[in-house]
Amino acid sequence: MKTRDKIIQASIALFNEQGERNVTTNHIAAHLGISPGNLYYHFRNKEDIILSIYEEYARNLLLDTFPTVSSDVKPLDAIILYMDAVFQMLLKFRFFYSNLPVLLDKNPSLREKYVEVQHSIAERVSQLLISLRSANIIHFQDEELPDIVSILRIINTFWVSFYQTQNIDNEINDSVFYQGVLKILVILRPYTTEQAMPELLKARDMYLQRCKDAQSQ
Repeated sequence: MKTRDKIIQASIALFNEQGERNVTTNHIAAHLGISPGNLYYHFRNKEDIILSIYEEYARNLLLDTFPTVSSDVKPLDAIILYMDAVFQMLLKFRFFYSNLPVLLDKNPSLREKYVEVQHSIAERVSQLLISLRSANIIHFQDEELPDIVSILRIINTFWVSFYQTQNIDNEINDSVFYQGVLKILVILRPYTTEQAMPELLKARDMYLQRCKDAQSQ
């Protein structure tokens, strides 16, 4: 692995373990056993590292995890798999969402990239929901679509932060993310058609079981 990639991966691990605010570039260099000068050869400062981390996250989210609805993939399966993948991505990059407003305020380039990516995600989620409607899985009015998309994205973006503020033990594990997927299914249920309800309830039961299994480990 190249030094630049090692810096990114080490930074993700340290930010998640200790909190981004508590980790300096010197900490990252010491963790890797390299000189600060070597680190600065690849990144100008910590904000530059965080921007690169977000670019990796965005690539993974938009290219690797975003499903394509086709004859081989049921629309409901596509959106459930996507939401599941999103929460798994949040687990890997959880430090980012624990301190999102502050990170964006400190780094204008990061804010610009973040907004650009979020607009793209909103458009893709809209298309997924429209595909669900076309397949008679859910039903909604055109004017409701932006609000449904916003609510789904709010849960995706802030569920982890909300969970951490509501519990004394705020450890983040798989059960927390399964709970997030269940919240998505609750939002979709009122819009679900009668013919699609058994599939949605099947998905709910599956994630309930996954959540229980994760909590018992």
